[in-house]
Amino acid sequence: MMRALILAASAALSATCTSAFAARVLDEAPITIDGQPRRYYHLHDTEAAGKATPILLISGSGCKDFGSRVPFFFERYPAPVDVYFLEKTGINKGDNSETCSTAYKSGDYLERRVSDNLAFIDSLPALKAMTARSLAVLGFSEGGTVAPLVALRSPKIGWLATGGSGGLPQSESFLIFADHGIEPYAKPFSRAYLLQTYAEIKADPESVDKEFFGHSYRYWSSHLFYDPLVTYRQLDIPIIAAMGEKDESEAIESGRALRDEFTKHPHKDFTFIEYPNASHALQAPDKPHLQDYVASLADWFKRQRPAPR
Repeated sequence: MMRALILAASAALSATCTSAFAARVLDEAPITIDGQPRRYYHLHDTEAAGKATPILLISGSGCKDFGSRVPFFFERYPAPVDVYFLEKTGINKGDNSETCSTAYKSGDYLERRVSDNLAFIDSLPALKAMTARSLAVLGFSEGGTVAPLVALRSPKIGWLATGGSGGLPQSESFLIFADHGIEPYAKPFSRAYLLQTYAEIKADPESVDKEFFGHSYRYWSSHLFYDPLVTYRQLDIPIIAAMGEKDESEAIESGRALRDEFTKHPHKDFTFIEYPNASHALQAPDKPHLQDYVASLADWFKRQRPAPR
């Protein structure tokens, strides 16, 4: 049975939402993906069916239970909300990421995350019934790498939004951090150490026992050397990307590389937002930008209509 959690509307939400969709609900239900039992979440407003742009949310790295946190990102969303989120394999409710399960580690690589979300779109009746270019995909951090690939492979995706993700291979971002003297990439690590580790990962790309930065070599072989620009160049839908100037996980140069790539193609519908002094979570010393960025997508969806596929 699907169980619903009725979420108390915050003051900010009440100020912007009408009574027609004041009650925000988080549903949790089981689903089988590739023969494995999983769970997914559906955040939506009551009495607002069909009024919202549906969003597929893709989370970042790690094995922390993310599903219960979904409502936080949409607390300031000023419109009916209709969000779907598939929890990663091997994550149990309440997991705090201190110890990741064997099942999680075995499925923790880029192509698996992409294929799981594509299967989710094709398996869940509500998503399967959607027409071409009627679904948006929103990815944060690692999810910002997964989301463009999902957008490229699913004809249902009509908008792409990312946060904390850019256009350079992650291996290059780490080297940029090392060159800038940023810890731990420059100390205790170094450019030479990173290059040596890259070579070791390439020599043993399927290892789930060897680790670097808390992830297996299998994970890193799928992420470190992947070039996002190859995917972005093939997309023909509205795209918006946001990064913090002081992002500590993805070098801001990666976001600027994405911006510069689309500057060469002004006919493409692309928006880049760089928040001054903000972190990977879009948190500036004087202002949190994450929820405001997500809230701004409601208007962006209305203005940036995807062309028919």
